[in-house]
Amino acid sequence: MVERKWDGWRALRFRGLDGKPRLWSRNGQPLNGADQVVHQLGLMQRVAGVPLFLHGEIVVDATLYATKRWFESGRRRGGDKGRLHLFDVLTEEEWPAGDCNRPLHERKAWLQELAAAVRDDPALSWDWRPGSRSGDDPTAVQVVEDEWAFTESDVHDMVQRVWAVGGEGLMLNDPERPCRRKRGPAWVKVKLDNWSKWESPRRAA
Repeated sequence: MVERKWDGWRALRFRGLDGKPRLWSRNGQPLNGADQVVHQLGLMQRVAGVPLFLHGEIVVDATLYATKRWFESGRRRGGDKGRLHLFDVLTEEEWPAGDCNRPLHERKAWLQELAAAVRDDPALSWDWRPGSRSGDDPTAVQVVEDEWAFTESDVHDMVQRVWAVGGEGLMLNDPERPCRRKRGPAWVKVKLDNWSKWESPRRAA
């Protein structure tokens, strides 16, 4: 399962000690200034009927630089920015255990179902967050699309398409992999700085 790697900040959505859901960085820092994203994730949780842990990459103005500036200082001036590219979902009960045996392709399908349910239900899509003077941007939360690669040539063609539009690279995932809190061989990044180890075998073949 191949997904585009978005060049932003890793964002985790779960409830804090006060019971309020927020976006958090990998280091446990709150990512304030993306209220419309948090609101739309809450709508997805309403559909699910259980507290959710959601995992994605948040990007401001399509660049890592703009993302970093916004969450480190820009958001203090007020406003609301960011687009969250979601790639995984667990229940909050599953997440603390750090061990979910449901395979990735099932979790991804559930993620797509939740997003579609919010998008297609007028009662949810028109549920404006408190304090908002207009409806939220419906593209503020997107599920990362995936394709299937069967050969190294498939990976080569896909990553070239991503680079052609200024993207960072790809994530290669074993669709059967469970969720674990540690890195392993079931997912691999393909970026310019590690492309040589992919390109050399391809040329040799």
